[in-house]
Amino acid sequence: MKANQLGQATVEYIFILAFAVVLGFKTTNLFTNFFKSTMGGVGHTLSTNLTVGVCPNRCFFAGYVNGYEGTP
Repeated sequence: MKANQLGQATVEYIFILAFAVVLGFKTTNLFTNFFKSTMGGVGHTLSTNLTVGVCPNRCFFAGYVNGYEGTP
């Protein structure tokens, strides 16, 4: 293999490796943001709907301590 071909192969390898690293970081960042927003939404829903005593008018589940016994 000639010296200029070896140098070109090395540069191409570095470009491919850099592209793979950037793509990996972007994918990880997208997954992390999606996971944070999804788990945040689930946490908000659970804390709003399942905490005892947070719904003064109607609750989704019967038997809360605040006196609401469910839908009639």
